[in-house]
Amino acid sequence: MRYLTVTISLFVSLWLLQGCSEEKPKQVKHNVQYVSGPDEVTHIKLGNEIRDTVQAMLKSNLVQAMQNGGPVHAVQFCNTRAMELTNSYSEKYFTEVKRVSDKNRNPSNAPSEKEAEVIADFKNMLANGQPLSPKIAIDADGKKNYYAPIFTGGVCLTCHGNEKNMQPELVAALDSLYPTDKARGYGVDELRGIWSIKFKNS
Repeated sequence: MRYLTVTISLFVSLWLLQGCSEEKPKQVKHNVQYVSGPDEVTHIKLGNEIRDTVQAMLKSNLVQAMQNGGPVHAVQFCNTRAMELTNSYSEKYFTEVKRVSDKNRNPSNAPSEKEAEVIADFKNMLANGQPLSPKIAIDADGKKNYYAPIFTGGVCLTCHGNEKNMQPELVAALDSLYPTDKARGYGVDELRGIWSIKFKNS
């Protein structure tokens, strides 16, 4: 089986660093106000640190799940533990840490209206040949938000690509755990979603 030949570390790294069809860019309302200057630099640095810390934690746990039962067990881990573990870091850093997508797998990972605008902004930037990097935006209440893109990679297509290429037991697990799953059918290097971190004390 092809996907079993991929190393666990590579599978996990790409699952976390990247998410997993290219769509035509949508018209964006441009209600999101991005900030620039020293304040932006400070919050991007902090956002990157939080993102990397949460990512490392999820990677460690996912490696263990993969070792215990392969991709199906890893999907079960994502369903039952990933959100809980991510939320624990929200409390630790006094932030709200999320990974969201307009083609979400877990209903809890659906984007807010503002997050959907950021995703649409990123898609338009890609369509115009612009590179993507983390951004800081301000809410109406003055709170700052960190947004960073998540891209797909080849290995993550094991669970997010064309289901015709997936093992039947993996498809069955996804269908059972995520009956409203929209996160299949991706290709390589497509925008899967975004990291969204709200600084509650900003």
